[in-house]
Amino acid sequence: MRYRPLEVILIGFILIFFLLAPVSQIACAQNGPPIVAIRVEGNTNINSQLILSAVSISLKETFNQEKIKSDIKSIFDLGYFTKVWVDTKQYPDGIELIFKVEENQILKGIEIQGNTQMTIDEIRSAMILVPGQVMNWKILQNDLDRIKALYSNNGYMITAVDGTDFSTDGILKFTLHEGIIEQIKIEGTEKTKDYVIIRELSFETPTKFDFSEIKKSMRAVYNLGFFDDISMKIEPGSDSNQVIIVIKVIEKLTGEAGLGVGYNTEDGWLGFVRYQESNFGGNAQKLELRYEFGSRTLYRLYFEEPWLFDTPTYFSLSVYDQIRERKNREEGEIIGRYEEERVGGQVSFGRRFSDYWRWRLSYKTENIKITALEGEVPNRGGITNSLTPMIIYDSRDDVFNPHSGWYGIAQAEIAGRFLGGDNNYNKYILDLRNYIDTGQDTVLALRLMGGIADTTLPEYEKFTVGGVNTLRGYDLAEFEGEQMLVFNAEYRWDIADNTQLVVFGDAGYAWALDEPIRLDDIKFGYGVGLRFDTPLGPIRLDYGLGEEGGQTYFSIGQTF
Repeated sequence: MRYRPLEVILIGFILIFFLLAPVSQIACAQNGPPIVAIRVEGNTNINSQLILSAVSISLKETFNQEKIKSDIKSIFDLGYFTKVWVDTKQYPDGIELIFKVEENQILKGIEIQGNTQMTIDEIRSAMILVPGQVMNWKILQNDLDRIKALYSNNGYMITAVDGTDFSTDGILKFTLHEGIIEQIKIEGTEKTKDYVIIRELSFETPTKFDFSEIKKSMRAVYNLGFFDDISMKIEPGSDSNQVIIVIKVIEKLTGEAGLGVGYNTEDGWLGFVRYQESNFGGNAQKLELRYEFGSRTLYRLYFEEPWLFDTPTYFSLSVYDQIRERKNREEGEIIGRYEEERVGGQVSFGRRFSDYWRWRLSYKTENIKITALEGEVPNRGGITNSLTPMIIYDSRDDVFNPHSGWYGIAQAEIAGRFLGGDNNYNKYILDLRNYIDTGQDTVLALRLMGGIADTTLPEYEKFTVGGVNTLRGYDLAEFEGEQMLVFNAEYRWDIADNTQLVVFGDAGYAWALDEPIRLDDIKFGYGVGLRFDTPLGPIRLDYGLGEEGGQTYFSIGQTF
């Protein structure tokens, strides 16, 4: 039989129709009827649009069981509901989805327990959830995270939140567990005894975690001067509420013994034989035996105990015999030279009475001998017995290279009278220093120092101004008297790991007892310098310009 072309085409369409029809029916059976409506039931306080915003399925889509399950979860995750489910309603042209919800109760109150480091008002101010709203578990979880952040930002720790309970009367209750430090571990010590570190800590275990106290304690440990580096880490404790603080240190060389040659601007070239140890026996005691010869002769024994009888009581003892050449000046002019020998000793006690304040009391006895070399010299030496009480304030972040904080000393030296000796006088000194972190590894350091005596002083007891530690650009002790005023400003810039560039300006003068203090008398100096950090401390090289030219100064340690 032969078919005409039109008949062939018609038969082909019929075959295609019958082949595709089962596939279409299978697809409809898998995806279900189309969705013609979506609505919400059961909500009285939560807006329907907010609920529907969590729904991903849309009109004209075919019914998809997995997608609807996902939408139920999304609605529940909004946090406002205790129960979410879906019903359907059939229509000739499709199906209606009805998302049914059961709302949480209205929140009527919040009760918080366990807080001691933050107040209830501070905690509530961090929360978004407030009474009068529908209870929302998602917002609550975010609020708990905000409470933990509040604690953390204030240096505290929340280890857990227990007992989150929303009662039928609309009251939300939960308990905060503030982190407890149950133990302190020390790592890295080979020489230093652990108790030397632990006694510097401002807290004892067990105690609530307080990062400000930990930071302060770490600074105190570093300022012992025994460590190149100090770090802290937190380890889990014996339960979820407790932590262990691990302090790790890297010890540095704290002692030396040897002989050598040194130079400083004040004394010139010196030979020395010495033994010194700032962490004697690992107990934080200082011991120094020193002999110097050359332009100055010195025999010295020094011992220091920062914790006498295991209490925070400072004790030090020094015995010395020092011979050096000095110049006798009158109105800044050299009128004679003499050799001064001081043989004596000093004993000091002190104690810290707050984080930044401490007192100290020193007794000193000296026998001063004068040997004339040329010109006019003091007509006598004598024995000086003195008692010096002082108050010290120290909030510096680093006692060796401060970048912020204050340091101040107020002291009165009372000599003679009931103490005996040949010299009777009172000397008062105030020394104030401020360190300002100016960013980019730079520091502005300022010092104001003043002194006054109540009577004419022996030549060797007068205040002196001039030289490497007071007024650069001038001779050592170029100005002397019973009254003294000095101001120093240094801009310090860390240009390398162990090198510091300094630009400085100095001002100062000393007046006799019967002279009025005139600001017009004050001398000025300025210049530049370098500081090199070494195991012996900062080595200082300065060039200062004064009224009569410049001078180079070489010494150890910061100016102030």
